[in-house]
Amino acid sequence: MNQPKCLPFPPAARFKRTEIQSIEFDGDLVIRIQAVGPSTLRVIFHNPVWFRVLDERDLCEFWDNYHEGNGWLYEVEQGGWLELEKKRPLFNSHVVVKGLREYLLVDDQCVSILTVEHPEIISD
Repeated sequence: MNQPKCLPFPPAARFKRTEIQSIEFDGDLVIRIQAVGPSTLRVIFHNPVWFRVLDERDLCEFWDNYHEGNGWLYEVEQGGWLELEKKRPLFNSHVVVKGLREYLLVDDQCVSILTVEHPEIISD
């Protein structure tokens, strides 16, 4: 597998976040985040194809460059979960779903998301 290559998601850069408060799924994936100060954020992934939550210890290959010190929401260009799944012979989401992309939200519990749309970030 290739080394991870990620880009910080630019709309997330204006917010300094502290931690994930909750993760909800009802067709859309809504991740509530406590931001610096009294505000909270909702990061919404509309109609995600797949998502997973992993402890950060299981994603050590990302931590040299893609950690909270450099951002908290990244678009994964290579070396991520999607690339890993493509190695499975029966995985076909990348063929069936055109324009599939991957995002990684880093925290003690990290969230990987496979989706077609960019996430929406709303400050409450």
